[in-house]
Amino acid sequence: MNKDVFYLPYPWAHYSKKLAYKIEHPQFAGFFLPEDTLGRGVRLVIGREGSIAEGNAVTMYWLVDESDGIISDIRYQVFGASALIGALEAACQLLLRKNYDQARRISADLIDREVRDKSDAEAFPREVYGHLNLVLSAIETASEQCTDIPFDEVYIDSPLHPDTVSAGLYPGWENLPQADKIRVIEEVIQKEIRPYIELDAGGIQIMGLSDQYQLTIAYQGSCTTCYSATGSTLNAIQQILQTRVHPSIQVIPDLSFLKQ
Repeated sequence: MNKDVFYLPYPWAHYSKKLAYKIEHPQFAGFFLPEDTLGRGVRLVIGREGSIAEGNAVTMYWLVDESDGIISDIRYQVFGASALIGALEAACQLLLRKNYDQARRISADLIDREVRDKSDAEAFPREVYGHLNLVLSAIETASEQCTDIPFDEVYIDSPLHPDTVSAGLYPGWENLPQADKIRVIEEVIQKEIRPYIELDAGGIQIMGLSDQYQLTIAYQGSCTTCYSATGSTLNAIQQILQTRVHPSIQVIPDLSFLKQ
């Protein structure tokens, strides 16, 4: 990567309000020492990327539960631009209580979504995306130190956050042809639901739409064995679609795709 990208000016006016707040009020700054693992059944893993000599350096500290690979606590140290602080804060918020396998699936888009004010407005200006990639490299380095730890392939917690989705009901929903209704729903799923489900190696597919509001979906991947597929994850999917498309939408899972 061309290091000149790290020396561009940082347009604070283009940061989202959530991002600016996280930069000014960091919660995860700090570090762990080997003695912090004593008697806790956790492993200290450290992911480093960049260098002080080049102007930007990131060090992430994870305490990983050695029984299930869950990141039980997380801290970071950083030298460099304000965008790095914001990216690390958002990443740590995403990573906490996730396992290291989930951590490897985190993307720049997911980090950005974590601090957006509106779901369709990016939090980080494109000029600073190089810093997000620096954080992702540190995450990958830390994850590689955990591959011998077993992890549960069935995840219980839903990664979806309906409260972060901005309201914006689709105009003229009742008058749209059936094919257009499905296209609108698929677009919302693709942008605001699928990225989070894929974080848990899962998937979602539209099976059909009846009576304008009854949406049938099928889960894929790890979602077919997830306890929350008919609980918190389903509720989150429905709330997002009710917020972004129409308040009367009801989501029904095709139970034939779920594994007992």
